[in-house]
Amino acid sequence: MKTILEIFYLRVVGKDVRYQRKLVNLSRKGGDPDRAIRSLIRQKERALSGEVIEKEFIVHSTSWRYEPPDKVLLTYVAYSEELEFKKGTYNCLSLKRLPTIHKNSRKPSSKTELEKKVVSHAMRHIAFLIQSGDRDGFKNALKADTVLVFKKLWISLAGKVF
Repeated sequence: MKTILEIFYLRVVGKDVRYQRKLVNLSRKGGDPDRAIRSLIRQKERALSGEVIEKEFIVHSTSWRYEPPDKVLLTYVAYSEELEFKKGTYNCLSLKRLPTIHKNSRKPSSKTELEKKVVSHAMRHIAFLIQSGDRDGFKNALKADTVLVFKKLWISLAGKVF
């Protein structure tokens, strides 16, 4: 079974969330996914500013999923107010159109639709942590306007009923 680290770099810009997806095969590299994500964040920080400033990113493991025939994806979100995405290197999703997942939700029909649902889940997951006070450090790393955006999203999290 392959273990894949899936990272979504996110940033709220206006009424949208911009994101980039990166995959890292942990099966070949082995080791701790938390260590791998920290290494990738340091690389991203260097690309942004030429130095490492650890306070710029909120990093959180949001979910995992199985993809047939033999993959498990561990999903992390890396959110930063400082992220600058080069034109053509990111996807965009309207905050008003963030998909919500209910017990009767159908499976995504495309890779793009699946990505949007994963991004939506990640955004709502961070929103829940901010709203519930479990991660006060998250609030401190965000601009006041961004905290308000997340507070409006927290009501519905994704999940499955078996």
